[in-house]
Amino acid sequence: MARKNDRRTLGMRITEGFLPIFGPAQVGRQDADGRGVSEAERERDRELRTRFERVTGPDGRTYVVEHTD
Repeated sequence: MARKNDRRTLGMRITEGFLPIFGPAQVGRQDADGRGVSEAERERDRELRTRFERVTGPDGRTYVVEHTD
């Protein structure tokens, strides 16, 4: 009965079944040990943090938007 109410496609159910094993993609920190951070990367990071801001919408999703001021 639960499967009839499940509107996901077969492919999506299979993909989601693998998530506990393989998990979502991970993005490492640029300043983590083992990798040097160039001055260009630091400058780009500073520019992105001052130019954009993270906003949470009414639906709970997080968006990155450009500062308006």
